[in-house]
Amino acid sequence: MRRNDYLLCLVIITAALCGFWSSDSTAADSNAVVRITRHHELILQQTLRDFPDQYLLPTEHGSLTITKANSSLRVSEAPCPDKLCEKQGPITGSGSIVCIPEGVIIEIITSKEGDSPDALLH
Repeated sequence: MRRNDYLLCLVIITAALCGFWSSDSTAADSNAVVRITRHHELILQQTLRDFPDQYLLPTEHGSLTITKANSSLRVSEAPCPDKLCEKQGPITGSGSIVCIPEGVIIEIITSKEGDSPDALLH
């Protein structure tokens, strides 16, 4: 390969990585909303920017601790025995964490989700 071929490959890889990083940063959008539901009942709906660094959610078996760091949310402590919601890790952008024993769903909803259609048919 010639020198220009290497340069072209480097430019393509850099452009792809920049596109990936910019699409992953939608959680930092000021319109991102945190929605917490328990047993299909809305507990909290608040912008991610205003969400506290640590939130204690009382449940039937104890408290679920939700931690915010760098525009991401994760469950740091859970009273359920299997701790699967802790093992799901942090969510950024649009995503959700589910704790089935407690019936809790934690979601980050970005402005792009509500504005665009799910599918287009022609």
